[in-house]
Amino acid sequence: MKTTKLAGLAAVAMLVGTLAACNPSKPEFAILVPSADHGWTGAILRNAQTWADEHNTEDAPYKYEVYTSDDGEDQITQYEDLAGRGKNQIAAVVTLPWDNTVENGLNVLAQSGIPFLQVDRVITNDTITNSEGHIGDVRGNNEMIGELTAERFLAEPLSLTKEDKILVMPGDNSTVPIARNNGFRSVLKENNWTDAEIDAAITSTDYTGWSRDTAHQLFVDWINTTKDISAFRFVFTHDSEISLGILEALASNEIETAKKEAFKASVDVIASSSGLEEMYQVIRGNHERQAEYDAWVGEMDLFDVTYPPAMIVTGIEDMMNYLTDGTPVPGNGDHVVAVEVVDEAVLKADSTLVGF
Repeated sequence: MKTTKLAGLAAVAMLVGTLAACNPSKPEFAILVPSADHGWTGAILRNAQTWADEHNTEDAPYKYEVYTSDDGEDQITQYEDLAGRGKNQIAAVVTLPWDNTVENGLNVLAQSGIPFLQVDRVITNDTITNSEGHIGDVRGNNEMIGELTAERFLAEPLSLTKEDKILVMPGDNSTVPIARNNGFRSVLKENNWTDAEIDAAITSTDYTGWSRDTAHQLFVDWINTTKDISAFRFVFTHDSEISLGILEALASNEIETAKKEAFKASVDVIASSSGLEEMYQVIRGNHERQAEYDAWVGEMDLFDVTYPPAMIVTGIEDMMNYLTDGTPVPGNGDHVVAVEVVDEAVLKADSTLVGF
């Protein structure tokens, strides 16, 4: 079994966690998240680890343990390991699945009877949904992210038309990008777009894996191989990290100047989501590389839709409430966290607003 602690934790927090670990009779409350040191998943990990450290006291009912995984196979092994230890040792599991590739491992956990709850990347099938241990899920309103993005694209002054082209840069192959794209499409269909018209308007890159570096390279590949950049007016990315990857690519020398000029002349908006403070800095106009970015996107509409990483704590607290007195997860087991648009006007109106 692999357990990795977030680097740089205060020594006092480590000592508190050790107190709980000294009591071998305590059942374990396992929190499983992807490993990361930056971005949204990094914030998820920090929130989870901070909560565990604060609650791992001598009189705590459980030993709170945070597990990280380097990939889907690693996380599958963790699910199987916890399932093998059984309900006598494992009180509960709160997990943010890597992606849909971990479904078989999650099935094993579901069949163990251990109470479990998924956060963000919710995997559903009969084995999971109908299992004794599945108490519900917590997720951001991914459909609403797509809906709010499409509504902004359609509204003046952007005024998306059926002749315009949209570049979409998705996250991964989990339910999250599917929901965001479905929300986006649903608003277009409400505005009398057909599926064929939507498909004709959208060009999608490969999955970015929520990685800035991957997004950077995918964008470079796209812009350098696309003959008619002028057809594109809209860019819809699934994460702040992805949008920052685009900005860094534009500021690099990996793209021909003529291609950058065409992009600048044609594209009116870059939409992202997750609420990364670095993206807020770009939107405010006070990023340390602002001049480099403004050279290519300074006149564009840049906005971000929130997706709070504190939802991992929401999931932990929902599970604690269930273990304490059987309180069901809100929303009939589907606890949806609201999202909202953050743009320059919002940030100017609330100078205290910061991202993660």
